[in-house]
Amino acid sequence: MLDWIKDNSTAFAIAVVFHVLFLVALLVNWQMDKPDKIILEQGDIIQVSAVDANSYDAEVKKIEQQKNAEQRKKAQAKRKAQELAKKKKQEEIRKKKEKQRKADELKRKKAADVKKKKEALKKAEQEKKRKKEAEKKKIAEEKLKKEKLKKEQLKKEQLKKAEQEKRRLEKQKKQQQAEQKRKAEADKKRQAELKRKEQRDRAERERRSKGIINRHVVLIVQKIERNWRQPLDVPSGLECKIEIILLPSGNVVSVKIVESSGNQAFDRSVETAVRKASPLPVPTDSVIFKEFEVMRLRFEPGSN
Repeated sequence: MLDWIKDNSTAFAIAVVFHVLFLVALLVNWQMDKPDKIILEQGDIIQVSAVDANSYDAEVKKIEQQKNAEQRKKAQAKRKAQELAKKKKQEEIRKKKEKQRKADELKRKKAADVKKKKEALKKAEQEKKRKKEAEKKKIAEEKLKKEKLKKEQLKKEQLKKAEQEKRRLEKQKKQQQAEQKRKAEADKKRQAELKRKEQRDRAERERRSKGIINRHVVLIVQKIERNWRQPLDVPSGLECKIEIILLPSGNVVSVKIVESSGNQAFDRSVETAVRKASPLPVPTDSVIFKEFEVMRLRFEPGSN
């Protein structure tokens, strides 16, 4: 029933209004049918016919019943009107709530749409960012790959160059070793040649020096003999060994007998002859002179 009223609220309202108007018309008619009060003026003669008491009570009761029925109808109409107003109010509240619900639903829908759009926008941004990051990562990986390939190629080239340099250095080393060996052999040969030459030169120098020394020794002995005077009572055939210290100029620094003849007079005469012969004829070559700085002679008069 309530569902029918909700679905046909306009028709129901018209029916209620119609019933109310009908009840009001009945009441007005009832009032008009009531007998007017009879006002008696003094002196008038009123004739009243006898009325059946039962009929009157029945009529009154009928009127009372009608009145009660009308009152019940009014109360019912009022109750229905209140119920209708209550239902109308409830309907208004329901509609208001429904409207609010729809507004809230629309608001939620709009919020959901906004949220969805935001999420879609955020997702699009994230996707864009992801694609950008992926592209960036791809570019970085390609760059890294290229750099790695370049490094590998560079490493290969470096290894190749290192191997070439190693072979070149090994070849150079072998060439250097061969050159060093050749130079060493040449140097050894040259050194041997120089040594042989030096030996020849030394031998030549020694030969020449020996000749110079011998010649100067003879000259020195001859000069000493020229300055020697044989002492009296000294037999012939005596000899002694003397040590003379000389300066480069030939001057005698000192003279001494290192092996005596056994005759002091003879020994002293030899020492005197050496001093008198100063300066002695020594070589001008400083190297050869070293042989004459401290020289020892065996003095044998008349042996030369």
